Amino acid sequence: MVSEKIIVKNKSGLHLRPAGVFVKYASNCKSDIKVVFGEKKLEAKSILNIMAAGIKCGTEIEIVCTGETEEADLVTMINAIESGLGE
Repeated sequence: MVSEKIIVKNKSGLHLRPAGVFVKYASNCKSDIKVVFGEKKLEAKSILNIMAAGIKCGTEIEIVCTGETEEADLVTMINAIESGLGE
C-alpha cells in the first residue's frame, strides 16, 4: 500500500467533468484505489462516490493505492490531480 496527500486545485472541486476524468484515470489503473476524504474512504473508480463526496477546491484528500502496480498508479493519480483534471 502506498499513499499521498494532495490539495484539490480545481476551482469548482470535483464536480461532474473533473470527477469523470479522475474516474477514467483510476479505471485505467490495475491497483485498488481509494480516496480518503475526512472519515470517508471512497472507491476512486466510482463516479457516484466521487461526486457524492462533495470535494471542494482547497480540500486535502489522500490517494491510497494497493496492488501490483500501486506505485505507478499513485504517480498517475497524483499527476492527474495536479494537472487540473482537464480544466
